[in-house]
Amino acid sequence: MFKYLNIKKPEAGFTIVEVLVTSLIFSIIAMAVSAIFVETLSLQRRASASQKIQDNAMLVLESMSRDIRVSLIVNQESPGCTASTLTINHPVKGGVVFRMSNGAIEKSQGGGTFVAISGSDVRFSRFNFCVTGSLPNDNKTPRVAVLTTVENVSGREVLEVNLQTTVSSRDVINEF
Repeated sequence: MFKYLNIKKPEAGFTIVEVLVTSLIFSIIAMAVSAIFVETLSLQRRASASQKIQDNAMLVLESMSRDIRVSLIVNQESPGCTASTLTINHPVKGGVVFRMSNGAIEKSQGGGTFVAISGSDVRFSRFNFCVTGSLPNDNKTPRVAVLTTVENVSGREVLEVNLQTTVSSRDVINEF
């Protein structure tokens, strides 16, 4: 039929070498794209875990800072950062105690029971206080440095973040 229409016979197709080279190149490109995709997912999970840790720890530290700023701290000197609990006299809430128990930060108000103020998706592995200026006659402003190490409890890899904040206490009753 090709003879009568004056059409040249088409090529027979691709050779086996051409097919193999094309398959090899496609495989290499597919593996590179897959590796980039897997690494991107891993980085996204790591960033999400880091954000959870930071959000939870900052919530706890800010809550504590608000209470410490307006409270009276007496006779709790710990310049070596060895104190694991902090007791303050809040003008409204009464005695407030902060501590770590089983990886959670707990707070007790007015002699009541301890309530967790940290979330369940993170675990505090370090929670210490450095207290200076709390002695009655040292004429210094009481300062509390809170040192924490926080890690995530879910996910494939465990991230650990060290945070520190320092809060100056002032006796609001005497200031006003």
